[in-house]
Amino acid sequence: MKRSLPKEENHRHSWPVRIVEAITRLSYPQLFLLWASIAVGFAFGYFMLASHGDVAHHGPAALVAIEDPWIRFWNAVYFSIITATSTGYGDIVPQGISKALASIQSISALFVFAVFVTKLVSYKQGLALREVHRLTFEDVFHNIREGLFIIRKDFDGIIALSKEHKKLSDEDWDTLIIAYKQCQSLISEIPDFYDEENKLYMLDARREQLLHEAVHRTLHRINTTLDTMSENGIEWIEHDGSLQELHELIRLVHSITPLWQERSPYDRTEAFEDILEINDVVLRKLEITVEE
Repeated sequence: MKRSLPKEENHRHSWPVRIVEAITRLSYPQLFLLWASIAVGFAFGYFMLASHGDVAHHGPAALVAIEDPWIRFWNAVYFSIITATSTGYGDIVPQGISKALASIQSISALFVFAVFVTKLVSYKQGLALREVHRLTFEDVFHNIREGLFIIRKDFDGIIALSKEHKKLSDEDWDTLIIAYKQCQSLISEIPDFYDEENKLYMLDARREQLLHEAVHRTLHRINTTLDTMSENGIEWIEHDGSLQELHELIRLVHSITPLWQERSPYDRTEAFEDILEINDVVLRKLEITVEE
């Protein structure tokens, strides 16, 4: 038994729909040529109706009265353009069949013009969307770099407190936990710059290098913080809250960095290897400390 197509699918593939879709895919020059072709084509129609005695009564009245064929033709072109633009000065009035032609031309020309205006507005909206998208990603880029810079300052504070007091207060541990969490949040946003669906913004090579340096410096500062706490007798491995967040950060960097490298269009293998190397250094420090 032959399966019938749904009504919506039949409508989608009907010839009027295909014609409309074909017109909407045309470029601006092609749309203008189509509009001009409509104007010239209908001008020939008006001219032919007004030039043949048998059907002259179906041509625009003012054209029939003109004896010179060239003047009649250019007046036909004038009337066609006026009809296409829906101006209608009234100096040339259609009659008989030319009324039907004028109606069809007016509808056709207005539709093509509407498509042209719609595409123009859509293009302008596309430009605005690209600019908004660019500004949004620029803001994200700067937030990530500035956020990692602030986090490094937090680690510098922990380093200074460790050297001075040889211990950390509850508030200091909370600061360390928050720093780890913020670092996770910021690093997790980096692959969004290379999302396959993101066609409106591409991170350039210079900005990517700055991100590499920011991430590497932050991981290096974490490693220095852990060494400083160990040197000053602070048992950071026994603080479950910060240890858990540090483990999560190391795992996140380990999973995101290869994805980052895979999506990056720039050949910066060494930079990614440096990030993974310092990340592994922190990971080994965790494993060795746990074993001890």
